[in-house]
Amino acid sequence: MLDTVVFDFDGTLADTSELIINSFQTVYKKFFGEEKPVEYISQFFGEPLKVTIEREFPQPFEDVFNEYREYQSGKFNNDVKLFNNAAEILQYLKSKNIKTAIVTSRMRESVIKALNYFNIDKYFDVVIAVNDTINHKPHPEPLLKAINLLGTSPDKTLFVGDSRFDMECANNAGAIPVLTGWHAGSEELKNQYDIKYVINDLYEISRIIV
Repeated sequence: MLDTVVFDFDGTLADTSELIINSFQTVYKKFFGEEKPVEYISQFFGEPLKVTIEREFPQPFEDVFNEYREYQSGKFNNDVKLFNNAAEILQYLKSKNIKTAIVTSRMRESVIKALNYFNIDKYFDVVIAVNDTINHKPHPEPLLKAINLLGTSPDKTLFVGDSRFDMECANNAGAIPVLTGWHAGSEELKNQYDIKYVINDLYEISRIIV
């Protein structure tokens, strides 16, 4: 019987796509003098920012990261919104005593700040951020750490995410992947990873855990 739902944050609970794309375009323009296609940037969604920056930019990490962070400063609250029924499904899961957690590629300070801003921090029993584990998605370590801390098992756990990193992480951990189907490329991910559960609204999770 399913007793746990673990969520990715960016692109799953919160619509951060535009902010992330604009942040990368800012640093590409700053350091390369030109922007990149949106499709090119979108393939990094779900990957730790440090990994992306170190691969994409020859400049020192701190220089690029500081520029990226400076662009986002003050824009998060205006540009980021929760997806439809995000708070409602979290309330529902709590009412059914379903264990909940976040496993994200964000830094802990960043994700805690975001959860507090949206007033949904109270719904999560465990938060695993990128700086909480040695290995990161798609490695199973962060998801397995959340599952262990919750005192459950992978076969009783749904992992809800939007990227290939999330789907691979769920599969690698032995958990049940749930794909958000409202992003470009979702159909391709569904077929590539043979995903059984694809949702078009977060509240559809309530039908899976019945």
